[in-house]
Amino acid sequence: MLTLLRTLTGLAGLGALLIGATWWYQPETAAGLLGASLLDGTGRTAQIGDSGAFFIGVGMLMLWGAVRQRAVFVLIGGGLVGLVAPGRILSATLHGGAVTTPEVVVECVIFLIAVITWFAISRRGH
Repeated sequence: MLTLLRTLTGLAGLGALLIGATWWYQPETAAGLLGASLLDGTGRTAQIGDSGAFFIGVGMLMLWGAVRQRAVFVLIGGGLVGLVAPGRILSATLHGGAVTTPEVVVECVIFLIAVITWFAISRRGH
C-alpha cells in the first residue's frame, strides 16, 4: 500500500514539476491546461513567475518526499495544493471568478493522497 501511495504522490509531484516548467517556457500552453488566459503587463509577469514557482515548488516537495520517504515534504507539498481549493472557492463566491469544480476536486484528491501518504510514511518511522 505504501508503494502505491508513494507512486501516486510522486506522479502528482512530477506532474506539478512539468506544469511549472511549462509556465516558464510555454506559458500559453500552461494557461490553457488550467483553463486560464494570460494576463498582460506586470500581471503576466507575476502570473508566469508565481505560477511556475508554485508548481515547481510543490512538485519538488511531493516528488522528493515520495522518493526519499520524507513525510513532512509530502505533507507540505500536498498542503499547498490543498490550499488552492479554498482560494478558488473564495474567488468564485466573493470576487466574481468562475466556478472551477473539476479543478477543486483534483486539488482535494491530491491533498487527500498526500495526507494519507504522510500518515503511512510517518507510521513506518521515516
